[in-house]
Amino acid sequence: MARFLKKRTEELGKAPGSLVFVGEKKIEKTQIEVIQFNSEQIEVHKDPTMADLENFKSSSDISWIRVSGIHDTEVVRKIGEVFDLHILLLEDISNTDQRPKYEEFDHHLFLVLKILGERTETQEVISEQFSLVVGKEYLITFQEAHTDVFKGVRDRLLRPTTKIRHRKSDYLAYALMDAIADRYILIIERFGEQVESLEQALIANANSSHLAKLYEYKREINFLRKTIRPVRELVIGYKNSESDLIADPTISYIKDLEDHIVHATEAVETYQVMLNEQLNLYQSITNNRLNDILRVLTIFSVVFIPLTFLAGIYGMNFKYLPELNYRYAYPMFWVTLILIAALMMGYFKRKKWL
Repeated sequence: MARFLKKRTEELGKAPGSLVFVGEKKIEKTQIEVIQFNSEQIEVHKDPTMADLENFKSSSDISWIRVSGIHDTEVVRKIGEVFDLHILLLEDISNTDQRPKYEEFDHHLFLVLKILGERTETQEVISEQFSLVVGKEYLITFQEAHTDVFKGVRDRLLRPTTKIRHRKSDYLAYALMDAIADRYILIIERFGEQVESLEQALIANANSSHLAKLYEYKREINFLRKTIRPVRELVIGYKNSESDLIADPTISYIKDLEDHIVHATEAVETYQVMLNEQLNLYQSITNNRLNDILRVLTIFSVVFIPLTFLAGIYGMNFKYLPELNYRYAYPMFWVTLILIAALMMGYFKRKKWL
């Protein structure tokens, strides 16, 4: 499955609002879990029915409705009917190639961003789409698989003394996005360590394997940039919203989240510049190495030009060459060759060409 642009063959010719799953099926069956809580108690409900969801919608407690596995568009549609979600919103949820964004509706807010992870065997960065619908007393999240990115948020929910137990769904949405942002920074830090170690390896001994790594890292940094950069716009939209669903105390926390996203974005851009500089460094080292080789070959060629000239003269098949009758002509010839070569090599060294 392509990471930068996913195939949309099944969407061709469909009317706007048609629910078509775009992406890779990551779990066998769609799972629904509801965490309902207030400042005093918390309950976890597994596999609730649509009638149960109706009750959660009208409850005064905060309900986190967690949907894992969005390949079943019928389940997504039914949830949309229960919570009166716009059909285009449901279409964006089903399309895992959706760009991170923020939208406001009459009774809820809609956010889409990506959860980042790594393939263990290749250390390749992968992403999973995460959608949030923020309502008055509920928060619905849609993700492609059931990941443990939000374990820390769940643990805080279990403790009655934490802020999250005394706030509304807007703060819960912030807490989930903050966990995703922390994941961004963690992956960028690991990636940065690899980029910096590659720079040291290049300086020590640049070779073709380093060039392959450079292009691999450039592909990864482009993917990180595509994934993280739009999240800043999303957070700014969430922070500047005038919706009654976002309480004033939550705005301060969203500003802190914005700082985290800005830090992640700047780190990505920094490593992108570093990779470009490393590519220039590799090319400079390679060119210098080639120039050194050509310089040595040129020097040897220049040294052998007069030697070849003399050898050519005395290699001619003329009958009358005066020097041929001298007894010491042959050793004198070699002394002359060696002297010329030594003088030229000494001259090159004095000029620091060698």
